[in-house]
Amino acid sequence: MSELFEAVREAVRALAVADPGLRRFGAGRHRYQLRPTLGAGELDALEHRLGAALPDDLRAFAAEVGAGGAGPGYGVVPIDRAAAYVIAAPAGAPWVRGLPIIDLGCGYAAVVALDGGARGEVWIDARAIGITAPIHPSFTALYLDWIDRLAHSRWPEAHVPPGACALAAALSGYLGHCETELGLSSGTLAGDALREALLRLGPGSIEIAAESSAVWFAEGDRVDPCIACAQLIENLAAEGLRRDIVAPGLPPRPLRAPAL
Repeated sequence: MSELFEAVREAVRALAVADPGLRRFGAGRHRYQLRPTLGAGELDALEHRLGAALPDDLRAFAAEVGAGGAGPGYGVVPIDRAAAYVIAAPAGAPWVRGLPIIDLGCGYAAVVALDGGARGEVWIDARAIGITAPIHPSFTALYLDWIDRLAHSRWPEAHVPPGACALAAALSGYLGHCETELGLSSGTLAGDALREALLRLGPGSIEIAAESSAVWFAEGDRVDPCIACAQLIENLAAEGLRRDIVAPGLPPRPLRAPAL
């Protein structure tokens, strides 16, 4: 095993020790556990099914670190199962086919480009809100950034602008309704009145539904919040919002059952 990947495995172990309550974003799903590695023959068979070679660093990661599990977002989807969900690039992208590899929440996915000038790059596929864009030059760069941020007690990068998701719109609509009930002008709910309004929202009061463009979910499937939404919840927790306001989502399809 290379020194880099040995350091990665050790870093994941250290993250697990530092977070026994699994409180960091996504930890409740992946639990800092890495899936078994894949052998050369298994990887060759996977690439045959893909009709394309994996980028070198992703293949090496699957062979030396793990073929899924602990990682950014809600964790790395098992690579052998992810192969059944290859997607087409949006118009104008410098790649044609991409391998969705990470559930980012809100139905969004991190996708590794398999071809073209962007081969090996990681893109966010958040077509439901009109965003498809490169987020890291490689899978390894994304993974190391995740380790570094968590090791220094920083949020993982959100990759979507604050307020872009359905959760923000739902909360805004609810608070607007409360303002109307109280005879307040829009945007003026604050203090005790804001806290009381937020405290009325019980566990699982809000469900986030996947859009038809989601890679691993059917339209209407309940999904977990993305990092931007989790940050919004955390910011409002000081005002009385419950951290369990969002109903638990389904895991992505590759984690529900082996792909056929």
